[in-house]
Amino acid sequence: MASREGITLAICTRNRHDDLARCLRTVAAQKPDFPLEVLIVDDGDIPRKLLEEFSDMLESPSVKFRYYKKRSPGLLNSRIETLSEAKHDIILFIDDDVEMATGYLCRLSDIYAKFPDAAGIGGRDILLGTSFIWRLFCRIFLYGSGKPGKLSMSGYGGSMTTWVDMNEPFQTQYLAGCNMSFRKQALRDLQPAVWLIGYSVGEDHYLTHCARRHGPVWIDPGLTVIHHQSPLSRDKVEQVAYMDIVNHYYLLQEIGDQSWRHACLLWTAFGFLVRSLLRKKHRGKAFGYWRGIRFLLQSQSRRFTDGNVLEHRREQGKT
Repeated sequence: MASREGITLAICTRNRHDDLARCLRTVAAQKPDFPLEVLIVDDGDIPRKLLEEFSDMLESPSVKFRYYKKRSPGLLNSRIETLSEAKHDIILFIDDDVEMATGYLCRLSDIYAKFPDAAGIGGRDILLGTSFIWRLFCRIFLYGSGKPGKLSMSGYGGSMTTWVDMNEPFQTQYLAGCNMSFRKQALRDLQPAVWLIGYSVGEDHYLTHCARRHGPVWIDPGLTVIHHQSPLSRDKVEQVAYMDIVNHYYLLQEIGDQSWRHACLLWTAFGFLVRSLLRKKHRGKAFGYWRGIRFLLQSQSRRFTDGNVLEHRREQGKT
């Protein structure tokens, strides 16, 4: 039997030490039979004593633990700097607030062996649920395509909720950012995007788009994590709501999709606003969605310019 390829497991983190410790405990339980590099890409400040505890936790003949204090802030910059730091060709990005299922890494290695031309492979979050009302919202407001691996008409991945119904790996146009892997060479074209700053909503779609230029991308529904979606070190909900709309506008520009998709995006954004006004727990997002809609309306007749991006950056600086 041929030896397995090594994997770099990269965790991009910022000041979520308890979440990170819980995540690493599930990594330590993986017991891979191939070389594994665990690379902490730090956008915050992890105490030296805690790093020593992490190193002891992961001690194994097949595992190498490394810490990297990154230079430029922002999640996308963390991904880009990981490409130059990673020792192995396969890079698995997991969020610091996830727990990996037992056997995840060995299964991932098996899937890459099964699909050697794969540019990327991702898994699913078992906490991601759905309901009749949510499925209806996705269809009415074009947030989901209804097909597991296809983006919606407005460019969103709302059909992610259908992944639980799939039994076999399938090709996809997008991955879930909480657990996504790529071959390093598939991201060789990855460039900084000035509209993806800070929390970088939509950067997982951006990475997948870049990777798909070099090969197919797959979802294996058997690769599972629990994503706790920690509220720590996230932007304010209003800002996230704003970026959820505006970053998808720029993503559509990046992909080069037809102009009619921008009209679909406006309709989806309107659905977000209605939902936030009707549901009390989402009320804090309402003004962010309104700002996003206003941006779309003002941008309909404009081309994608650095001036628009600078305006977007100024908007992101608002509180």
